[in-house]
Amino acid sequence: MNFQLVEKDDIWQHNEYYEVHTTQDDSHAKSLFFTTNEENLEEVAAAIASVHLPDAKHWTVIPHRKGS
Repeated sequence: MNFQLVEKDDIWQHNEYYEVHTTQDDSHAKSLFFTTNEENLEEVAAAIASVHLPDAKHWTVIPHRKGS
């Protein structure tokens, strides 16, 4: 599994990146940004959520592409 967490201020440098966004509590929503191959996107997102957002019960992956 290959991924790289990206600081929010540095995402403009990437043509394509993804966001793991917590969805269970809007007042405490958190996002982590990362780059990876699309083939293993769900597996990577689940690993990131379990390691970096262990209290998140619900989350979603949001793709971001430069120019869209």
